[in-house]
Amino acid sequence: MPFCMMCVMKYSAEDWKMKRDKGLPRFLMFDGILMTGGPFAVVMQVVGYFLFGDQYPTFGEYFSASKTWVVFFLHATAFGLIMGLINWFRNQWAYRKHKQDWQKGV
Repeated sequence: MPFCMMCVMKYSAEDWKMKRDKGLPRFLMFDGILMTGGPFAVVMQVVGYFLFGDQYPTFGEYFSASKTWVVFFLHATAFGLIMGLINWFRNQWAYRKHKQDWQKGV
C-alpha cells in the first residue's frame, strides 16, 4: 500500500474522537488559530520587520505600530482558520478510513 499523507492522522484515533466531539469551532480556535496561526503570525512579523521595517526607525516603533498588530491578528486568524479546516478534514478522513479498516480487520 503506497504512503498517503491524507491517511496519516495528527492524533491517535481516541484523541481525535475526543477533539471531534468537542466540535469544529473549538478545534479552529485552539488548534487552528492559537497553535498554528499564532506561531505563523510571530514569524511573519519578524520577517516583516526585516523586509518592510525601513518605514520605522527602531524595532520598538515597528512593534508598537497599530498596523503591525492589525497585520499580526489577520495573519494569525486567516492562516489559523485555513490550516485548522485543512487539518480537521484531513483528520476526519483518516479517522473514517481507520474505522473502516478496523471494522474490516485490516
